[in-house]
Amino acid sequence: MDISWLGHACVRVRTRQAALLMDPYQREGSLDMGRPNADIVTVSHDDERHGHIAGVRGTPLVIQGPGEYEVQGVQIIGLPTSLLGTPRDQRDRNTAFLIEAEGLHLAQLGAIGGPPTEKEAEMLSNADILVVPIGEHGLSADDAARTVRMLEPAITIPVGYGSASDDPALKAFLTAAGIESEAAVARFSIQPRGVGETQRIVLLDLRG
Repeated sequence: MDISWLGHACVRVRTRQAALLMDPYQREGSLDMGRPNADIVTVSHDDERHGHIAGVRGTPLVIQGPGEYEVQGVQIIGLPTSLLGTPRDQRDRNTAFLIEAEGLHLAQLGAIGGPPTEKEAEMLSNADILVVPIGEHGLSADDAARTVRMLEPAITIPVGYGSASDDPALKAFLTAAGIESEAAVARFSIQPRGVGETQRIVLLDLRG
C-alpha cells in the first residue's frame, strides 16, 4: 500500500488493485491537488475542502456517507461522526472511513468534530494506520493526541497543517502526542510485515 498527501485532508492510497482518493478538495490559494486519477473516491463531508469530485479525472466510484462497500479488492466502511464545528450530539454530518486492503487497515477521519466516541473508537481501533486532521480545519493538538491514544494505531499520519515541518500546529500535536516523528517522505509505502508494535508518526511531504 502506498500513501501520499495532496493537501488538506486529501490522501491518495494505491493498492495493487485500485487507486483510492479520499476527500478531494477545490483549489485554495497555493493548495492544489491537481487532477488526480482514481478508481474510488470517498467524501467525508460535502464541501469544497472534502468533496470536490469534479477535480478527479476518470469515472471513479464515489462513496459518500455511512455503509459497507467492497470495490476492486478494497473493503470500505463509512462511519457517521459529528462534524468539526457542530455540537457533539449532531451525528451523521461527517463520515470517517475505514479501509481494508492488502492485509492492512487504514482509518481516515475526514472532518471529524472531536475525539471519537466510545462506539466510534470500537469501530476504528483496529486501524494499523490513522490519518488524523490537525490545524485550523482539523482537530486541536490535544484532541488529535487523545484520538491517537484512544485508537492506538501502529502508524499515525497527520494531515491538514501547513507544509513546513516546523508548522506550529504540527509541533503542538507532536508535543501533545509525546511521539517523535520520522523524517518526512514524499510517499509512504507499507506492507503488513512492516507495521510493528511500536507506535510511529509518519510525516508526508505535501504533494498538492
